[in-house]
Amino acid sequence: MAQMKSQQDFYDIYVTELQTNAPQLTDLIEGSINDVLAGVVSSAAREVELLIIDEFRKTYIDTADGPEITLGPDYLQILLVDHFGDSFARPEASFSLGEVTFSRPTAAAGSTLIVAGSIVKTQPDSSGVVQRFATLIDETMGVGVLTLNASVKAAVAGADGNVDIGKVNTIETALTDNTITVTNSAKFSAGAPALNDAQYREFARNKIQTLKGATLAAIQATALTVPGVVNATPIENQRAVIEWDIAMSAPKVGASYFLIPYSVLYIADANGTASQPLLDAVKLKVDETRAAGVRIDILAAVALVLNWTATITLNPGGPNYTELSANTQKIRDTMAQHIRDLPIGGSFVRTAANATILAIWGPAGTGDLVSGGFQTTVPTGNVSTNPNQKLIPGAVVTN
Repeated sequence: MAQMKSQQDFYDIYVTELQTNAPQLTDLIEGSINDVLAGVVSSAAREVELLIIDEFRKTYIDTADGPEITLGPDYLQILLVDHFGDSFARPEASFSLGEVTFSRPTAAAGSTLIVAGSIVKTQPDSSGVVQRFATLIDETMGVGVLTLNASVKAAVAGADGNVDIGKVNTIETALTDNTITVTNSAKFSAGAPALNDAQYREFARNKIQTLKGATLAAIQATALTVPGVVNATPIENQRAVIEWDIAMSAPKVGASYFLIPYSVLYIADANGTASQPLLDAVKLKVDETRAAGVRIDILAAVALVLNWTATITLNPGGPNYTELSANTQKIRDTMAQHIRDLPIGGSFVRTAANATILAIWGPAGTGDLVSGGFQTTVPTGNVSTNPNQKLIPGAVVTN
């Protein structure tokens, strides 16, 4: 591999060539004509080398620089836009999103319209700075209604809009009912400064992944390009659907079932959850990536991978004994589905998991497992989750 040369390297090369081709020119003391010429040539060669390297760096995502290094042109953006189009431009600072609750003690004032763009805000901080937020759509607090939730967006982009719970407590825009108050029951998210070079490179890689379209990896990458999303985990689920001839009169008989796949995408911000506005923003992006007709549920949660190993005892008289003796994939699919069916915040309980599998494959189900013929060995204990966490299947094994 070629090595970069210093100016001294070029100087030494010049001197070697000089002495090889003109041995009589031996005067190389500092300030001599030969020393001056060697200095000029080596300096020029070094400048040319640096120019070539600099131009070469601009051709790769990993080495092209933005204004934080160049203090001028955004060569990283120029490269990405030139190769992939305008959608790869460096994202600007993003606006914080959140949800506020308007409340009033009585409904004596009747129906009250809160128009889109109504401003709510925080109290001034120690520096006197106030964070303002605007409602996104017209909202009506109807007759008899005492509380109303509304989505809001920060007036100024950046992370300062990611305010804590209860900080949005002032209504700036005049309402026809002056008894209405406001607060936020969850921390706001999605506000962020403009991406630095490292973040921009990751954004670009995720955007490139989305070009594949409709794969789980593309869906995940799409979600991660939405400002505020820190975690994104997609899984493929299956749902049983019953099919019958719609021309047949009731009761429907002879119906068969089949499994249809659909995907679930769990997303979370830096707080480990996601507000409805953030979920909506992700859905808009994912809709551009998913295949037509494919359903993708987008939920707020941090996905936790659960590996599950169990020992099984097959019933030789079971209807699927021959198949299961060779391959237990169907039982393992059922195990994986049990994990997928656990709700957000739901824990994995070994006894309940054993009972679920035996209810399907044991004596009360297909009869392919003997009584007590399914026992969980890994995990060795129950697995608890936080309210914002969702277990998803990892390695599912039977012994």
